[in-house]
Amino acid sequence: MREAGRPVGPVILGPSGGEFILERGSAPRWSAPWSTLLRPGSLVLLPPPTVCHPQTAAARGWLVPPSHHEAREPLSAGVTPGGALLEPYLAAVAHAEAEEAARTGDLR
Repeated sequence: MREAGRPVGPVILGPSGGEFILERGSAPRWSAPWSTLLRPGSLVLLPPPTVCHPQTAAARGWLVPPSHHEAREPLSAGVTPGGALLEPYLAAVAHAEAEEAARTGDLR
């Protein structure tokens, strides 16, 4: 995403893979394979800001840690917009599925 010039906010690496913290309300129609969009009110367990991968707390660490926010900045400052994530995410899934198919000989 950074190579494509897209904003990347905090990302957690947990047992189920990468977890992006998205700008609230920026992914209302998100639908992508191998992903789950948590709705407002969902409980999210965040590691302390100083626990960066490969360190973990409860098997979770920051791959991209949250940035420090100034009091005058909105809370969404520095957070990934959902629309900026969808296209790179779908491309990464397609690439991973193609590699897996080539590895296993499954040429669907």
